[in-house]
Amino acid sequence: MKVVVDGYTRFILTAIAVLLTVLAVGLWHDSPSSLGEAQAAIPDSGMQLQQILSKMDNISSNMDQLQKVLIDGSVKVQIVEKAVVAKPAKQTGKK
Repeated sequence: MKVVVDGYTRFILTAIAVLLTVLAVGLWHDSPSSLGEAQAAIPDSGMQLQQILSKMDNISSNMDQLQKVLIDGSVKVQIVEKAVVAKPAKQTGKK
């Protein structure tokens, strides 16, 4: 079997091959070359646990301070009745 390709088709195929080569070289050139960044994304569970524990200690000390203020009576709490707003009567559709 013999395949005959005219000059226009050869030109177009050559142009496509050149453009694909330029595209491949451009993508290869712009790609990030450092793999160390991917390894830096691994979380340090020990450090995360330390941060959680320090925040828990901070919350605990704040709660202790709040409890002391409430126990010694330096905070006064006053409950105020909410104003009652009269609602308009519902109209029934009967006439």
